[in-house]
Amino acid sequence: MNAESLKHSQPGLYFARYLLLLMGTFAVYAGFLYNDFFGMGTNLFGSRWVIDYIGADGSENYKPDYDITNSSGPGPYPFGIDPAWIGASNELLYMNSLKMKMAVCFGVVQMTVGLFLRLSNAIYERNMLDLTCEFIPMLIFMVCFFGYMDFMILFKWVTPPDQMPNGPPSLINSLIAMAMSTPDEQPLFDGSVQLASTLMKFAFLSVPWLLIPKPLFLYIQNAMSKKKSDEHLPLAGDEGGDAPAAAASSGHGHGHGGEFAFDEILIHQIIETIEYVLGTVSHTASYLRMWALSLAHQQLSVVFFQKTLQTALEMPYPSNCLGIFVGFSCWFVVTLGVLLGMDVLECFLHTLRLHWVEFQSKFFRADGHLFEPYRHQKLLTLEQ
Repeated sequence: MNAESLKHSQPGLYFARYLLLLMGTFAVYAGFLYNDFFGMGTNLFGSRWVIDYIGADGSENYKPDYDITNSSGPGPYPFGIDPAWIGASNELLYMNSLKMKMAVCFGVVQMTVGLFLRLSNAIYERNMLDLTCEFIPMLIFMVCFFGYMDFMILFKWVTPPDQMPNGPPSLINSLIAMAMSTPDEQPLFDGSVQLASTLMKFAFLSVPWLLIPKPLFLYIQNAMSKKKSDEHLPLAGDEGGDAPAAAASSGHGHGHGGEFAFDEILIHQIIETIEYVLGTVSHTASYLRMWALSLAHQQLSVVFFQKTLQTALEMPYPSNCLGIFVGFSCWFVVTLGVLLGMDVLECFLHTLRLHWVEFQSKFFRADGHLFEPYRHQKLLTLEQ
């Protein structure tokens, strides 16, 4: 309601108001998702783990209090991370694995959406060559390897270990066996080895499909177009005839000087194929920066709380009164400056890079058209 008052006094804040709102909204969502509030665990729905026994060293050993066999028994924690993991000795190991796999899943989904934007571009431009010789093999390569990797992650999450043939497998070993066509000693399910082998064959076949057909079709199309234009050239000496000029203009803009250059088209396609195949691997790994940032943010929150407020709360009375005041002041300043300032800026920059490189490279060519962000104000001004 008071946004207009900031338009001239704080223009940067005015234009970023919706960005800040969305960032705050998703920060709260992530807090519920990880059951984390400034480094402190929350227990909103009650843990689904109970103490099984206490070891000789006083360590507590837990067992699940829910149906781990998916046979219509009580379910796990309804939303987010079970609070039993907060403060556990293997918390970091568990969160490490969870956030790494979530980052990979998000990355593959976003890059697949980028490929479908490439499909929309091909449909809009009515370019069947790009649709059949670029989008389809790219999608096959993405889904058959990285999409199957996401399926393996989700399948392992929801399947009890005793329902797997040789126990829960290591996904890294399964992916290596899939890529190298070696036997997988711990398959996810019966027939998963054959399925992985078939998907890998499709992924390999998509590479020459992406590399070879498009340059050949362009060469044939240019040859047919040039032959057709030569048949309609006027004879030398006819009125208005200009055979050399007409022949020079029949290249359809491929290559230098408006002439079709097959070698340049082929080299460009080779580069694009290599860039996509290798780039898809590196781009998927690049999404792991979300995992690293999340872990760093969580550990910083824990350290700041332990070294400031927790230390003050453990002090004896009456010195804890002053200690809590000083500890809270230090905790608030450090949290505001590091977590809500520097860390948010760092996350913003990394997210911007993921959108610009990993996501937009799947559909945005940058071939001379100026990128203009969508703005209501500009459209309304043009209509007036």
